[in-house]
Formats: sequence, C-alpha cells, structure tokens
Amino acid sequence: MKFLLKWAFRLLLLLLVLLAVLALSFDAIVTALAEGGLRKQTGLEVRLEKLELRPWSGRARLERLVVHNPAEFGGGPLVHIAEVAVEYDPALVKERKLHFNLLRFHLAELHIIVNQDGQSNLDGVRRATEAVRRGQRVEQTNSPMEFVGLDMLNLTLGKGTWTDLRQSGKPREFDFGIRNEIVRDVKDARELIVKLTPILVRAGLSFFGVGTPVPEDGATNRPPSAPKANEATVPRRPSSPP
Repeated sequence: MKFLLKWAFRLLLLLLVLLAVLALSFDAIVTALAEGGLRKQTGLEVRLEKLELRPWSGRARLERLVVHNPAEFGGGPLVHIAEVAVEYDPALVKERKLHFNLLRFHLAELHIIVNQDGQSNLDGVRRATEAVRRGQRVEQTNSPMEFVGLDMLNLTLGKGTWTDLRQSGKPREFDFGIRNEIVRDVKDARELIVKLTPILVRAGLSFFGVGTPVPEDGATNRPPSAPKANEATVPRRPSSPP
C-alpha cells in the first residue's frame, strides 16, 4: 500500500510539472499553429512573433505580424501589423455572435508595389490566395459569426510606402497620420463602415501624396529648428502702406 501511494504521488507530481510546462509554452504553441495556418491559407510567407489567446476571459492579442509579398514582387514585407488586441463577450460567442468591448489595431507599415505591367502586389496576393483555395476543399461546418457591436476602437495607421516600377522605382514613403483614433459605440457593420470612412479617406489622401511625405530619416512633424546663437536673424521689412 505504501508503495502504491508513493508511486501515485510521483505520478501526480509529474502530471503537475507537465501541466506547468504546457501552460508556460501555450502561447508559443498557439503562435506556431497560427503562423503555419496563415501561411497555408494565403500561400505567402508569414512571420508572427506572438499570439495570446484567453478565450475563457474573452481576450486575445497579436504582436508583430508580417506578411510578405509574392515572389514576383520581390518577397519583401507587404504589411506589418504591430498589434491587434481585442476584448470581447465570451458568452455571446457561444451564440455565434461577436461583440467587442475593445479593439485596438496598429498598422505599422503597408508597402504597395506596382510592376511594369501596371499590376500591384495586392493583385499578386489575391492570385496566390485564390490558387491556394482552388487546391483545397473548404467545408463550412459552422454558420459565420454575426457582428453585433463594438464599444471602442483604437486605430493607429503608421507608414505607407509606394513603389512604382513603371517610373523611377524609388520608394516614396508617407505618414498615414492616424494615431490612436477613437471610434465608439458601433452597433453593426454598416455603422462601422460609416464611422471609419472619413478616417480612411484622410489616411488615403496622405498615402497618395496629398499629405506630408515622411522625411528620409523617418522623422515626422518636426518643429522648425531655431537659429544658432552665432547666426544673425534678418528682420522682416515692413510692408509699404497701400
């Protein structure tokens, strides 16, 4: 009896150690599975640094997701998402409904490339994704989730880069100019589009050259430098009266 109790205690201790190791490596396992799943679904090179899933508390967080261009466009980074963090109602998920208490989205960089034929890398992504889907048989087993609301969206859009190989081929960088933009009390998908449209229009104007280009050193919104102490300041000549 003593022998059985001794081995039962050892097995229980081993089980606790295995559970602790699994808990500590849970995020790494989920991250690797998600990275592989995205690569398989898109047919593109994908790098994901970290994914945290906490379905029991209705939280999830993604850090540093980089999706690369198709090989025909050089294979460099297409989009870099610095962070996506969500808080949602787990009880509604069981009813196939999705209500976000908080959604934080930070796009670090988007790089659009236009090749000599006038096609963009987004066209290449679409073709690659469609080719993958044609080679797979996708069976829809569950009804899609219904979006039923968003309490607060915190949106940041960082840098955009435009490369047109039909012209100089030199990348042009622009600041989207969207920093911690807040959108509140969204009831459905239609209202989300309505509230996001003016923000995305502002970002698009910046990207296509209406806004301020990003300087070569990457700095934005720098104040003008003050004159040095040994520099003479030339006074303005007063305008002559009419």
